[in-house]
Amino acid sequence: MDAAAELPLDDDLEALSTRVGAAVARLRDGKRWSLGELGRASGLSKTILAKIERGEGNPSIETLWRVSRALDVPLGALLSPPVRWPRVRAVPSRSGEAIASESGMSAWLINSAGHEHRSEVFDLDLPRGTDQVTGAHLPGTEEVIVCVKGRVRVGPHDAEAELGPGDAAWFTADVPHHYHALRDTRALCYMIYPSAPQAATGEEPRP
Repeated sequence: MDAAAELPLDDDLEALSTRVGAAVARLRDGKRWSLGELGRASGLSKTILAKIERGEGNPSIETLWRVSRALDVPLGALLSPPVRWPRVRAVPSRSGEAIASESGMSAWLINSAGHEHRSEVFDLDLPRGTDQVTGAHLPGTEEVIVCVKGRVRVGPHDAEAELGPGDAAWFTADVPHHYHALRDTRALCYMIYPSAPQAATGEEPRP
């Protein structure tokens, strides 16, 4: 994966890069892995990983997904600092850092919950014609996609669903899947991860 691929669209790029780098280094240290071991698990070079940990990299969402899968954590664990939220939390539209995919899709993390079954909610922007192909997530991962506007086909290639405004689809996301925008589309992506023991021991396919 190209380390030069663009990631955030937000003005706070430096702070985000620093936070992502610190999270990767902390999680790698927790597994007692060297950069080389993380490189072998993720399929990325030590040079790319070292730049990310120093906060100097500008990785794509695909690169971060590779790192998160290698570390057996959800993507949100690299993007969100550990905080204790109040009982009610307002989330202004697209107020977080945006991350961009090489396909043209952009995503904003809305929520990341670390309960027994960790979950994340992303706000997706898919310009017309975007075909975001995503590899298998951790074994047992599920996704719910809600189409807010536009029209989009989602799911595994052999079992995709076509959604219009207000439609939703659920699918198992531990197989390769994609989001294909038939029109300019905005959608919410609700990701549900397996419990920690399964996530830690499951053997995940590499892209």
